[in-house]
Amino acid sequence: MEFSLFYFSGDGSKTQEKKYNLLIESAKFADKNDFSAVWVPERHFHPFGGLYPNPSLTCTALAMITKQIQLRAGSVVMPLHNPARVAEEWSVADNFSNGRVALAFASGWTMDDFVLSNESHANRKQTMWKGIQTVQKLWEGEQVELKDATGKTFDVRTFPRPIQSKLPTWVVCQSSATYIEAGKIGANVLTSLLGGTLEEVAPQILLYRQSLEQNGYDPKAGKVTMMIHTFVGEDFDEVKEAAREPFYNYLKT
Repeated sequence: MEFSLFYFSGDGSKTQEKKYNLLIESAKFADKNDFSAVWVPERHFHPFGGLYPNPSLTCTALAMITKQIQLRAGSVVMPLHNPARVAEEWSVADNFSNGRVALAFASGWTMDDFVLSNESHANRKQTMWKGIQTVQKLWEGEQVELKDATGKTFDVRTFPRPIQSKLPTWVVCQSSATYIEAGKIGANVLTSLLGGTLEEVAPQILLYRQSLEQNGYDPKAGKVTMMIHTFVGEDFDEVKEAAREPFYNYLKT
């Protein structure tokens, strides 16, 4: 089992200095203490998570203060972006980090976020899968066919070239169907217990491993990342008391 740090809270409406101090200092700690990754989300138009509207920008900043830890988007809301732009931005981050970025892709859920996109909210799943494929092709140096403002198609290759030849990819999964689709493309999965229990998630992970195997991938190689609110200490009662007020404040946002 590997351990990461995942950032999702934070009141983006506050105007005080050093908003990102916790992120910076804990990322340094994780880097020095052999954590596997730091995850930063993409959130829009709400104070909750409002510190994190652009994971590529945040990870590029973290690249300058860390040396070995992987820097992961948790996640890129694919339907909100042009795949070529995603490939460009994250290639820059990959270069600044010397090949340490990874992306989890999500289809999006908040209707308001789609003011950033011409894509239909109803078609967001299909858009995500197509976008993942395009980003991966561009990452590997292939040309893809895109349309200009007049509707004319032309071949595009993105720059700068990334350090990593293959983009480490996760897919945000909640439904069984998404687990299966993630297995079909050989992606890792990012999930949570926000709407279920370990007993409910276990069969979905089994479906994912079966899908990997059925599609020619090593079923043991796929990584399952679980987001869990965690506070670690020596004594259970002391941990509960220490976490109580901060967790209440977190939920209130």
